[in-house]
Amino acid sequence: MLRASKISICVVLGLLASPALAAKTPRIGEAVKVVNEVRAEFERDVRDLGRGDAVHQDETVEVGSNSVGEIVLEDKTKLALGPGSRLLLDKFVYNGERGRGDIVFDLVKGTFRFVTGVAAKNSYRIRTPTAALTVRGTIFDVYIDDDSGMWILLMEGAIRACNDQGTCRMLDRPGQILRVSPRGELSQPARWAQLPGRQALDFDTAFPFVANPPGVDPNPTLTKEAILASAVPTRTTPKAPTPPSTRQPPSDPPTYNSPRPSRPPALRETYVPKRKIDPAQIEAAIALGIGIARAVRRDREEERSDNYPSHTRRWPRTIDMPMPPIRYPGGGKYRSPG
Repeated sequence: MLRASKISICVVLGLLASPALAAKTPRIGEAVKVVNEVRAEFERDVRDLGRGDAVHQDETVEVGSNSVGEIVLEDKTKLALGPGSRLLLDKFVYNGERGRGDIVFDLVKGTFRFVTGVAAKNSYRIRTPTAALTVRGTIFDVYIDDDSGMWILLMEGAIRACNDQGTCRMLDRPGQILRVSPRGELSQPARWAQLPGRQALDFDTAFPFVANPPGVDPNPTLTKEAILASAVPTRTTPKAPTPPSTRQPPSDPPTYNSPRPSRPPALRETYVPKRKIDPAQIEAAIALGIGIARAVRRDREEERSDNYPSHTRRWPRTIDMPMPPIRYPGGGKYRSPG
C-alpha cells in the first residue's frame, strides 16, 4: 500500500515537471482552426492542439498529412499551415503600447500563408533553410519542399530575401514568385508564366491557400486565375469623398441685352491755380533786407570806435533811408512810407 502511494506521488511529480505542463515558456497565441491532426511539441513533450488551445514560445507546430492548422498570435499575426508543414515559434517579444517587438519564426518545411500583425514591420524575422526573409506590411505564401528548395508568392506588400552569401532580392509586385534553390541561389522575381522550372512544380500543392483561402485571410486580393494568367490587377487607393462645398452657386450670367450695372461717378480733382508773385514785391523785399544789413553793420562799426559816446549808444538805430514803393496784396495803391 505504501509502495503504491510512493509510485503515484512520483508519477504526479513527473507530470508536474513536464515542460509543457509547467508552462515554462510564455503563451504567445492560440489555435483558431484545426483540421484533423495538428500537434505542438516542446522538447520531448507532444500534445494535440484543438481550437482555442494556447501555443507557446519555443514550441514546434507540426501538421499531419491531409490536415490544416491556423494560428493567431498576440500581435494579430496570422499563420496558416498546410498539409505536412512544420513551424518553430522561436521567439516572441511584443510591446503592445509601443508597437515594437522581436518576432522570429523558423519555417522548416511545408506550405504557409503569412499575414503580418500590428507590430512594427522591422520586428519580424522569418528564417528558412536557405534564406532569411524580412517583411513590409506583407501577405505571402511560402512552399518549402523536401530538398529545402523554396518558392515565395507575394500577395500584398513587399518581401526582402537574403541568402547566407549576402545576396538579396526584393519582391514588391503582387503576383510575382521568387525561387530559392537548395543551395541558396536566388532567382529574379517573375510571373508564373515566365518562371523557370515551373513545369516541375504543382501549383495547387505549393500554394493551396490561393484556391482555398484560409479562415485567417478569407478574402485574398489575388485569385488563382489571375496569377496563372499573369493578369494581376493593380490595386488603386480609393479617393476620399469630396466634402460638400459651402460656397454659394454662381448667379446667372448677364445676357448681351441686359444693361450693365451703373458705376459710381469717379471723383474729380479740383484744380487750384497757384498764386502768382509780383516781381516788384520780390525786388522790394531784397532791397529792404540789404538796407537793414547795411544799417546794422554801420551801427556796429560806430560802437567800436572811440569817438562814439557810450551813453548815446542804442540799438537798433532808426533807419533813415529811402524805401521803395510797396504794393500791398490787397490791391491797394502804391504807397511810400515816410
